[in-house]
Amino acid sequence: MSARDAAKIPKRIDSIRFTLMDPNEIRKMSSVEVKTADTYKDDGHAFKQGLMDPKMGVIDPGIRCETCGNKHEECPSHFGHIALELPVMHIGFTGLIKTCLKTTCNSCSKALLLDAPESHPTDPEKSEQDYYRDRVNDIILKHGVGGREFKKIIKDIENLCAGAKRAICMHCGAEQGKIILDKPTTFKEKKADKGEHKLNARDIREWLEKIPDEHLIFVGMEKDVSRPEWTIMKVLPVPPITVRPSITLESGDRSEDDLTHKLVDVLRINQRLRENRDSGAPQLIVEDLWELLQYHCTTYFDNQTSGIPPARHRSGRPLKTLSQRLKGKEGRFRSNLSGKRVNFCARTVISPDPNLGINEVGVPVKTAKELTVPIRATSRNREQLRQMILRGPDVHPGVNYIIRGDRFRVRITDRTKYIWAGFRCLNPECHSGSEEEPYMGYRPDLNEVLPAPNFLPGLVLKEQMRRDPITDELVPEWNVDLEGTLSNLRGEGSDGKPLAEDDPDGAIHYRWKWEVNNPEEYLPEHLEVKCPHCGSPEVEDEHGNVYPTDTEDRLSTYDREGNPRPGVVVERHLIDGDVTIFNRQPSLHRMSMLVHEIRVMEGKTFRFNLADCTPYNADFDGDEMNLHVIQSEEARAEARILMRVQEHIISPRYGGSVIGGIHDHITGAYLLTHGEAFLPMHVAMDVLSSIGWEGDLPETVERDGQTGYLGNQLFSLLVRGGFSLNFKNRAGEDVQVTQGEVSGAIDKRGIGAEDGRLLDAVVQTHGTDLGADFINKMTKMTIAICTAMGFTTGIDDEDLPPEAKDEIARINSQASSDVDAELEKFGKDGRKYEARPGRTPHETLEENILTILDAAKGETGNVAKKELGDDNSAVLMATSGARGSMDNLAMMAGSIGQPKVRGKRLERGYQDRVLSHFPRKVKGSKEKGFVSSSFKRGLEPTEFFMLSVSGRESLVDTAVRTSKSGYMQRRLINAMDDLKVANDLKASVRNTANRIIQFEYGEDGTDPARSRKGSPFDVDQVLNDALGGAN
Repeated sequence: MSARDAAKIPKRIDSIRFTLMDPNEIRKMSSVEVKTADTYKDDGHAFKQGLMDPKMGVIDPGIRCETCGNKHEECPSHFGHIALELPVMHIGFTGLIKTCLKTTCNSCSKALLLDAPESHPTDPEKSEQDYYRDRVNDIILKHGVGGREFKKIIKDIENLCAGAKRAICMHCGAEQGKIILDKPTTFKEKKADKGEHKLNARDIREWLEKIPDEHLIFVGMEKDVSRPEWTIMKVLPVPPITVRPSITLESGDRSEDDLTHKLVDVLRINQRLRENRDSGAPQLIVEDLWELLQYHCTTYFDNQTSGIPPARHRSGRPLKTLSQRLKGKEGRFRSNLSGKRVNFCARTVISPDPNLGINEVGVPVKTAKELTVPIRATSRNREQLRQMILRGPDVHPGVNYIIRGDRFRVRITDRTKYIWAGFRCLNPECHSGSEEEPYMGYRPDLNEVLPAPNFLPGLVLKEQMRRDPITDELVPEWNVDLEGTLSNLRGEGSDGKPLAEDDPDGAIHYRWKWEVNNPEEYLPEHLEVKCPHCGSPEVEDEHGNVYPTDTEDRLSTYDREGNPRPGVVVERHLIDGDVTIFNRQPSLHRMSMLVHEIRVMEGKTFRFNLADCTPYNADFDGDEMNLHVIQSEEARAEARILMRVQEHIISPRYGGSVIGGIHDHITGAYLLTHGEAFLPMHVAMDVLSSIGWEGDLPETVERDGQTGYLGNQLFSLLVRGGFSLNFKNRAGEDVQVTQGEVSGAIDKRGIGAEDGRLLDAVVQTHGTDLGADFINKMTKMTIAICTAMGFTTGIDDEDLPPEAKDEIARINSQASSDVDAELEKFGKDGRKYEARPGRTPHETLEENILTILDAAKGETGNVAKKELGDDNSAVLMATSGARGSMDNLAMMAGSIGQPKVRGKRLERGYQDRVLSHFPRKVKGSKEKGFVSSSFKRGLEPTEFFMLSVSGRESLVDTAVRTSKSGYMQRRLINAMDDLKVANDLKASVRNTANRIIQFEYGEDGTDPARSRKGSPFDVDQVLNDALGGAN
């Protein structure tokens, strides 16, 4: 087998081992020794034994690799190597080198542990070495080499060997010094009477080479796999060209990769070092070049090593070398492996649709045509897929690709869709004609659309006129009547009535029905199909029997001998009912990625129910979300079980509903149930029709000569019995739910997301499916109520009468006067001012002023609240918890008050004043930013500036908190990623080494997602069920 063919053989990875690499292994793996720092010649060809030698792979199309002979698509690419003139240390293993030097003798290189019998702490027949060897092996067996225990035992051995008691080697009697790591790669040995002695890389390599194999376990190495001297490199691997490709600029010049730049530096210094050694240069120059070589090798591996300056590009940009390519958010692992772009996904803006269920997502038709789901053709779905194939890629629901039995992917076009939806005649003489031999069949019109030997029973043709682009004349042309053909495939005529069973146009439909109902029987004669091109002429077999020529259904799940075979895989468009993963970033918890059912709709945005906003933390001010189409049947089944929206109504964080009513839902529920809300019959019918109510109606009520229903009666239709519930709403009123009868005003505490007591009770009592049905009907009913009552709000809801405005102005003026009086009382230095305990006079003054101004703001707010009234739309929203608060309304209608930074009045700005047009050292209310205006009235320029100062603080604080909490979450996830709940009696929490972290999950064995707000069960409900209670 040639090297070219060997490179193409797919490899199966048996195992992966991370360890040091033998220099001989590097040379054996290498395809070329790189000796010159040059890359390309003037003619554009690469230098032999240069950094872009074609033996290390190719990146240009048309050129073959000189190692395996393949082009760039098939060449796996190959490593090279650089032979270093003097050994250098690998920056990634300085910790291991230090451990080896501190643990072993500087003369005989044996571990500084006793090997004599009776030195074992407990067994007199064993030595100290045996004791630590057994401990290390035991820890490897129990916890593996990646845990804290392994690192701790190696550190204990290191500390013991480096201790003052081991200053003399017990094996050879040599004096031991203290090992010091100075800078990233400089080691020194300090002896008691001889001072410091620098250890260069060659000295260290000779030291490490003498360490016996049986002593490697004491430094944490496996003797059969690696040796410690391999951390001192004599051979440097050169990555393949495909890892560091050069790019051609518009000017025609080549721009090399950062790794290539570093390797050029290494080669140049290595060459200068070789030349100086060969010419007998002074030792000082050789050592300087050796240190420079060490620097370039260090920055080649990690260009962010502390203690040395980073290598930079000519532009001043730090080079991205090996370590920077791999680690961090933009590295290979997190950016290109974990976070790589994926197929079968879409991203666009989101918008609300209250008519969708909480488990549905509206997808634009254009998106549904681009995204596909692979479905294997079976005897059950064959005809549905045939109709989709016939529609092609441009008509929804259609098909974009078909994967044949040989796994070849065929693109469906306007021509191939008729071929793949139909049959094939097996008569060798049935053909579409050519220049030498014309078409001899019976249907030239069909051959124009569906060339022989392909045909489709029930295909309807229509003649159309087409203008010839050359002669500009109208010429007849045959096309397919898609609607008529689809009707035939469904077994229906143009009038929608079923076709007769012996009608050849309905043959496909009735063949399919026969095969489903009679899978073991042969097709009756009238359902056999014949080729319309050649008529399927009869042929005689070897026994003298006469049969018509066979035809083959391309979508059949049986071969010509009648044996079952896998059907073709059809990549069809998304249709209603498909499941898909819907995600909004940042994905902060598991409810940020849920499974929805597809609803294909017109438009350009993804749409979903507003009740789903809370788990996604979504709003509709331009947010975008991602849609991932699941590609395998197993994954779809798993997603339906684990990730559906209704399975995540209850949050695992606190055991309450995270999906529920927001904004208009809460407003509508409050309007419906607050007080004695009455709905006339016609309004009530409109509201009930919005949820498609089917069932009994409550008793009617007469009010003011009108017949209708109370709001609580209609809301109670949504609530099933089986539980009793008592709670207080936000206004402090009692709400009772008994056997499905609701009394009291329902607000955010009843149906709100993250706070809905009634919602929690419904889901936990009746399950997630009925809980989702309750949310769907509740959201539609409450929005219908808002529509029916014409509920709206605007800026005029914050209008106040003139006398209220005068009162607010008086309060603000009085507050400013009180502040001036307090400042006068303070005086110039505040010596006579009474300070609070633990406060300076100035701090006490500021606290008193803030108290005065906050009290004034509270008074103006009370004036505004009194004037607005309980029937005000904005007040109603604030009271029910739908949106905003009374404090917000007070600032909109009354006055904004004192902006604060870090809990104090504004201090920063110009010297002794906040703004330049204020007098110096004046600390009155206006000079320190008190805003007496309201948002409704509008702010003066100075007030706007003052308010912006405190607003900026909240923005910065939000940004800081977001980054800090995100980093904390990432650290927690990384710390606990190997934990799992074991399948034992107490559901203990263990790590991958099977070590017990918690004897019982969460210390109480309770899953918050299945709890009642953290409790394993609802005590009141249990007592009511047992004793009768309210039920």
